[in-house]
Amino acid sequence: MVSPAPRDLSSARERVLDAAKSRLLAGGPSALVLDAVARDAGVSKGGLLYHFPSKTALVDGLVERMLDGFEQSQALRAQADAGAGRWTRAYLDTTVDPEGGPADSSAQLMAGILACIGGDAERLATVGEAFARWQRRLEDDGLDPATATLVRLAADGLWLSQLLGLPRVDQPLLRQVLNALRDRTQA
Repeated sequence: MVSPAPRDLSSARERVLDAAKSRLLAGGPSALVLDAVARDAGVSKGGLLYHFPSKTALVDGLVERMLDGFEQSQALRAQADAGAGRWTRAYLDTTVDPEGGPADSSAQLMAGILACIGGDAERLATVGEAFARWQRRLEDDGLDPATATLVRLAADGLWLSQLLGLPRVDQPLLRQVLNALRDRTQA
C-alpha cells in the first residue's frame, strides 16, 4: 500500500495569506470573507480554519507576514551596505520608493488591516513592538540618534501620506527631500 503524499501545510498557509491579502487590497475589509478566501486559496474552509481559526487570526497572520517581510527587506538591504547609517538607509529604502511612494503595497494593505483591527490596543501592540525594535536599531546605527530618527519619521510620514491618500508633494521637491534624507544617512 502506498502512503499518501505529505500535505504541504506551509504552502496552503501561504496561499491563504496570499488570497486574504488580494481580497483586502481589492475590496477592503468587507471583502475579507473566510469562505471567499478559502475558495481563492484553493483550500476548504476547514483547511483555512486549520491555519487560521478565526478572521482575527487571519488578520493577525497578515500583520505578522507584513512585518516579517519588512524586517527581511531591511536586513537584506543593510547586509548589502556597509558602515554607519546602513540600517537607516535600509529603513528609508524599504519604506519609500525613489518617487516617495510606498516601496510596496504595504500602505494599502495596512489601511485594510487597520480597518479590521480597529482600536484593539493588544493587537496593535505587535506593530508597536516592531517599530520599537526598528527604532532601537536606528539609534545604534552609528549616526546621531536624532538624525536617524528624523529620517525614520520622514519616511513614515511619506508612507502614511500614501496610506491616507493625502496630496503628493511635487516630484522635483519630493526628489530634493529624498536626497536630503539620504544625505543625512551618511556618517
